Amino acid sequence: MNVKKYIAAAMALSSVISAFGCAQEQPVEEPSEPVSINTDIDPHSIVFDWQSLYEDKLNQFKSSDAYSEKSRFDIRDLNSDGIPELIISPNDEPKTVCQIFTYTDGMEQLEDLGASGQFRIIPSMNSFGYEYTGDGFTFGEYCTIEDGKLKPSVTYYNNAASASAGAVIKYEINSEETSLVEYEHALKDYTSAASLCIGRKYTFGKDSIDYAIHCSESWGAVLSDAQKSIYKNLLNDILKNSPENDAAFELCDLDGNKVPELVLSTGIAEDSDCRVYYLNEAAIADLGNGCGKNGFFCFDMKNKVFFSEGGAELQCWSLTESDLSGYKKSESYMECGRKYLLTGDGINAAFL
Repeated sequence: MNVKKYIAAAMALSSVISAFGCAQEQPVEEPSEPVSINTDIDPHSIVFDWQSLYEDKLNQFKSSDAYSEKSRFDIRDLNSDGIPELIISPNDEPKTVCQIFTYTDGMEQLEDLGASGQFRIIPSMNSFGYEYTGDGFTFGEYCTIEDGKLKPSVTYYNNAASASAGAVIKYEINSEETSLVEYEHALKDYTSAASLCIGRKYTFGKDSIDYAIHCSESWGAVLSDAQKSIYKNLLNDILKNSPENDAAFELCDLDGNKVPELVLSTGIAEDSDCRVYYLNEAAIADLGNGCGKNGFFCFDMKNKVFFSEGGAELQCWSLTESDLSGYKKSESYMECGRKYLLTGDGINAAFL
């Protein structure tokens, strides 16, 4: 069953600019006891050793000649060790690689990797890689992190796109020529596994950097056990009823009350939207309207507005009383909805 058919169908937007505050709440789960949505834990009070080093590196890059308005960054655990890596994407040009920093006893820079300023992570394999297509050829690589170092698992190359030019077609795995059958077999586990595109999640605005460093990795410590159970039960129920899909999810504080909402991405197709769930005193509720496209929307941390780009105007929503008329995005925003794959491992990782 497709996840979009399992959760409530998105309600059509009545206008280009709309507010979720007017949407009818749709209770999803009734807990046995009322659940307090108040918390005395500010995510900024959760301190990790890597935070100050990563924040300094981001500010240092922003002050460098490599920085531009197209620069982005990401914070993501690439090897499932519980400590996120820092990924800096200078721009989105085809040949642009990402700078990757990891933390053990201190911050270390790994080898640059990626194409178009991004790469893909395969959580089930603790692997990540990229693919670059040039003039008549394709080159790619998958890697892991071992002992604080980048370790290539497989590299591949083919020039099949040059066939029309009369070139001799070659397929290579780890720089050794192979048959097409051997080539496809060597890459099968990587190409068939579910993955997430990372590297360009956050802009370099002041509020973006603050949220990424001091909030994004802290929700597991902020949420109470009861709050975690409600979100996990919902996700596990959706997963149980629609196990084969491209769904993903993310915890994100969309209204600034220090309790994150749950953003569920229904897939990666152009018509895939996001569903937003929040906790109230009696239940978990669905805000009603689907929002975004390609399975994500952008969230403006400074203005507490989330929006979807494309077309002549932005589609905008807010959980606060923000005035959406004439809204213009700030320099601090992020792509929201696809931080964790909707899998058992993804759910467990999000609520540590």
